[in-house]
Amino acid sequence: MSRPKVQIVIPVYNSAKYLRRCLDSLIEQTYPFWEAVLVDDASNDNSVEIIKEYQAKDERIVFYGFEKNQGVSNVRNFALEKLSEKYTAFLDSDDFWEKDMLEVMVGKAEEEDADVVQSRFFYDYAGGKRVLPKGAFKKDTKIGKKQINKIYYKMATGINMNHVCMKLIRTELIKDIRFDTTLRTAEDLQFCVKLFCNVKSYYFINRAFYHYCRNEESLTGKGLGGKEKLKANRKVSVTMGDAIKQLGIDTPLLKFLCGFRPYTIILSKIFRMIKEKLFSKE
Repeated sequence: MSRPKVQIVIPVYNSAKYLRRCLDSLIEQTYPFWEAVLVDDASNDNSVEIIKEYQAKDERIVFYGFEKNQGVSNVRNFALEKLSEKYTAFLDSDDFWEKDMLEVMVGKAEEEDADVVQSRFFYDYAGGKRVLPKGAFKKDTKIGKKQINKIYYKMATGINMNHVCMKLIRTELIKDIRFDTTLRTAEDLQFCVKLFCNVKSYYFINRAFYHYCRNEESLTGKGLGGKEKLKANRKVSVTMGDAIKQLGIDTPLLKFLCGFRPYTIILSKIFRMIKEKLFSKE
């Protein structure tokens, strides 16, 4: 019996400090049927040399490079054009995986016939502190099309569903979806809002496999002003409102939560960034 292959989208930009850790976590996966699609966004450190070093050792590593910096959404969109296997995963070049992440997540996707499988994640701070935030759900949870409103409720009230990382996605669901290149924040959520319009079955694993490494280079929304963040989140809220209407789940409560989300999320991000800076100094 053949086992499905996973293609992993990894955008790279000046990631030399963390890239070996990221790539080692791939090579050490207990599930061997994967291909990493790395796209370098015109790095000016030695990221490309590290990628080529690993590529020479493992043919599952595929490399593309941009001559001019184009931003993470353009990089991911370029990689999406290269996908042809059953499943897709996303991994940021300064993050890393537990060794059995793919083994468990592919197994659950096949067992449950799930379009999307999602796990919990760790926050790893520069100061060495590791935090396990609450998961999207309290236990292993399967959600079908008729309960998809639960996903959008989570999107409208928190950040647990925001990220494309931590998810294993059936590739055919995203063949016509791309990241919004006009957004400099919330582009992950915008993508996920559109993704879940196509999802018939979702499975949440109540275990953390993904290490989301928070450092000075990767602080959420770093360099963006409050007005730009608010504008981006308002745009995502409009997309979310359109999605729930399309799905026929636009109840008054959910419409209100989607519309009010930009303001609650800005406050929560400010609080989270303060915590990140404190943890990084410990």
